[in-house]
Amino acid sequence: MKKVYAVKKGKKTGIFYNWDEVKELISGFSGAEYKGFKTLKEAEGYLNGEEAEQLSFESGNLLIAYIDGSFDSETMKYSFGIVLIKDGKVIKTLSQVGESEEAASMRNVAGELSGAMTAIRYAALNGYEKIRIYHDYEGIGKWARGEWKTNLNCTASYKAYCEKMSKKIELEFIKVPAHSGVEYNEMADKLAKEALGK
Repeated sequence: MKKVYAVKKGKKTGIFYNWDEVKELISGFSGAEYKGFKTLKEAEGYLNGEEAEQLSFESGNLLIAYIDGSFDSETMKYSFGIVLIKDGKVIKTLSQVGESEEAASMRNVAGELSGAMTAIRYAALNGYEKIRIYHDYEGIGKWARGEWKTNLNCTASYKAYCEKMSKKIELEFIKVPAHSGVEYNEMADKLAKEALGK
């Protein structure tokens, strides 16, 4: 179980042992850089630019998820597609359709929100210490980090869920350009569309 965190860029930098403290230092800080490690030596190596020292953290403890959402304006249903990757290999794909009337007003974004929560739940239930979520809608990361206001019940519920789960598992969100040819993102997009019968 990793217990050492290194913050390279944040409101304060250095070595920390408490995830809640680290979260405060990086929340709302543009371009924050941080990682978690099993040993103090690895954390110090990261701060000193010795990237190779972090290999043990990047393997077994990390789950990568690519998520995307889709929407059918005729049926007013939305969906998500998820591609889960561990150690560079696809280990599972998931997709599902949603029909919440309020969420449907957000079109495909509703699918991405559901997809993010499903991916986080999967990672926590399967013992991962960290999940890195690649998404193409900016709000997925912004709402989770409290950087955007949550004006709807579904976005407020999403933010609350991420806050709750961040006490159990480390969450990282990375935005990727939509439909830019990123392999796993395109795969997630296809899964979401297929769920709606597109």
